[in-house]
Amino acid sequence: MNAEQIQQQQALGFRSLNFTPDLETVYRASRSAMIRQRARPVSIAGLMLYLVYAIVDILTLPPDLASITAGVRLAVVCPMIILVLVLAYQNKPSDQTFERLYTIAYLVGGAGVIAIILAARHKSFPLPYEGMILILMFGYFAMGLPFKTATIASGFLVVAYLSAEAFAGTPVAAILSNGFFLVTANAIGMIGSWVSEYRHRAHFLDRQLLDLMHQATEDENRRKTELITAASHDLRQPLNAIHITLENLKPGEQGGHQSVVIAQVKDMVGQLRRLLGTVLDSARLSEGMIQPDIVPVSLEATVQELHDLMNETLGQRNITMIIEPQPAGYPVLADPGLLLRVLQNLVINAADHSGGNIITVSSHCQDHRVRLQVADNGKGVAPELGDQLFQPYVRGTSPAPCPGLGLGLTIVREFTGLMNGHCGVDSRPQQGSVFWVELPTTKASRAPGPC
Repeated sequence: MNAEQIQQQQALGFRSLNFTPDLETVYRASRSAMIRQRARPVSIAGLMLYLVYAIVDILTLPPDLASITAGVRLAVVCPMIILVLVLAYQNKPSDQTFERLYTIAYLVGGAGVIAIILAARHKSFPLPYEGMILILMFGYFAMGLPFKTATIASGFLVVAYLSAEAFAGTPVAAILSNGFFLVTANAIGMIGSWVSEYRHRAHFLDRQLLDLMHQATEDENRRKTELITAASHDLRQPLNAIHITLENLKPGEQGGHQSVVIAQVKDMVGQLRRLLGTVLDSARLSEGMIQPDIVPVSLEATVQELHDLMNETLGQRNITMIIEPQPAGYPVLADPGLLLRVLQNLVINAADHSGGNIITVSSHCQDHRVRLQVADNGKGVAPELGDQLFQPYVRGTSPAPCPGLGLGLTIVREFTGLMNGHCGVDSRPQQGSVFWVELPTTKASRAPGPC
C-alpha cells in the first residue's frame, strides 16, 4: 500500500463500501481491531441492561412468565455477553474471528428478545414488540457493526420476529402494523450505519495517507541526518588540512608579499571554517541532533580556551581581546562544547559587526545564575534591530564586507536554550554593545558583581 493507491481510491470513491482488494484487506483488519476495542464498553453496557431487564421482569411479570423471560436473559444472553467481554481483553481469537463472534452475540441477543415475546404471546400476556426496535438500534449504533453485517443480521431478526408472531397466532393486521414499524426502524438504522461506515472508511484513508507522509518525513529526516554527518566530516577534513599546513609554514621562509598572502589565506580559511560550522550547527539544530550534556564547567578553563582559539585571528585584524579574571572553583552548569561555541559566536559577531577594536569577556553572578558578557567598544546596535538580532538571517551592518548568513546569534539563542539559559543584548549607539548569556550555576552569590 502506498500513497498513490490511497489517492486513487479517494478519487474513485467507495459508495459501495468496498475498497480495492489490497486496501480492503488492510481496512478490514483495522476495523476488526476497532470492533474489539469497542466491544468492551458495549458489552458492559449490554450486560447491565439485560440484568436490569431481568429484575424488572421478576418484579412486574407474572411469576410463570417471569421465570421464562428472566431465564432467557440470565441463562442465555448474559453468558454470551460475558464471553464476548472476556475475549475482548484477550489476544485470542484473532480480531476477524472475534468480529464474527461479536455478530453472533448480537443475533443471540435478538433471538432472546424474540423468544421472550413468543413466550408472552403463549401466556396471553400483552408484551409489546418495542424490544425488537431497541435491539435493532443497539446493533446498528451502539455495537457499531459494519453496514453489510448489521443489515443482514438485523434483517434476519426482523423476519424471525414476524415469523414468530405468525406462529403464535397474532392477527395479520397486528403483524403488518408491527412489521411496518420494525422495517421503518431497520431502514433508519441502515442509513445511519451506511453513513457511519462511509465516514470511517474516509477517515481510514486519511489516516493511512497521513501515516505514509509521516513515515516519508522520518525517512527524509534520517537521510538529512546522514548527509549532515557526512558533510561535517568530508567538508571539515580538507579545511582542517589546509589550516594545519598554513600553520606549519615557518615565519621568514617567504618574502613580505608572500607572508601577507599567507595571512590572507589563513583568514579566509578561518572564515570558511566558521561559516561551515554555522551552517552545520543550524542544520543539526533543525534536525534535533544536538543533545546537551549538562555538567559543571569551569569558567576559567572555558574562557582560556576561547582566548587560545580567537587570539591570533583577532590579532590579525588588530582587535584586542581582554579576558577579565574568572572565578576558580565556581562552575557553571552547561555543555562544555556548546558553551564554547556560544562564546566564540559572540566574539566573532563583535569582531565582524561592531567596528570596535576591543572585545572584553567577563562574568557576573547573582543568585543561582551566572551572566557571561562579551562587550565591545564599537558603534552599537541599530535601535531597529534590537528585538530581531537573535532571529534567523538578520544581519547588522559591518564596517567591511564579511561572509555570513545571519545565523550566528540564532545559534547562540538555541544553544543557550538547550542549556536552560537565556541571552540578550544591551547597547547604545556609538557606545558599544554588551551581548550576554545567563546560565545556572552550582553556587549562589550573596550580591551581584564579579564572581
